Amino acid sequence: MIIGLTGSYASGKDMAADYIVKKFGFKHFSLSDIIRDEMKAQGIEPTRENLIVFGTKLRAENGNGILSKMALKRTESGKDYCITSIRHPDEVLELKKNDGFVLVDIDAQIKIRFDRMKKRNRAGDPQDFDTFVKLEQKESQKEGSGQQLSKTAALADIQISNDSDDVKNLEKQIDDLIKKFKDK
Repeated sequence: MIIGLTGSYASGKDMAADYIVKKFGFKHFSLSDIIRDEMKAQGIEPTRENLIVFGTKLRAENGNGILSKMALKRTESGKDYCITSIRHPDEVLELKKNDGFVLVDIDAQIKIRFDRMKKRNRAGDPQDFDTFVKLEQKESQKEGSGQQLSKTAALADIQISNDSDDVKNLEKQIDDLIKKFKDK
């Protein structure tokens, strides 16, 4: 089984992935980590804005599904995986070629996500709300090789709302998801 997680920035995708790995033994790949690895090899600072630009460049030069192809090369048949940071519809289409793929959209209100981002204090994150909003707009392009989060979310098999600070609520939704799709 492959569970793909998409959603807005700081919506809880990595928290959900960590839980899936810990409780269910899935292996985790982040498409953003693949971009970070490529940027590191070229000496480019991994700011959020640089990630967006570099990911767009990778897609434009190698096809919009390239990051999913790179992640799938790291998988083994018969094992369970959680792939996060899916941000383009063609990445979803590439992953859907695999039996047992389920796309989950995790989201939360923008103010909640901004507060979460500030608390986690990741290098390269925007420091003010206006910049955060502008970067969000860059992540929802309508065409081309840039991030298309709205279109990607629309392809999800299931939606999870993560507005609560109660981690148990998110975990219960994931438990229900795994039970529903793992038994198919």
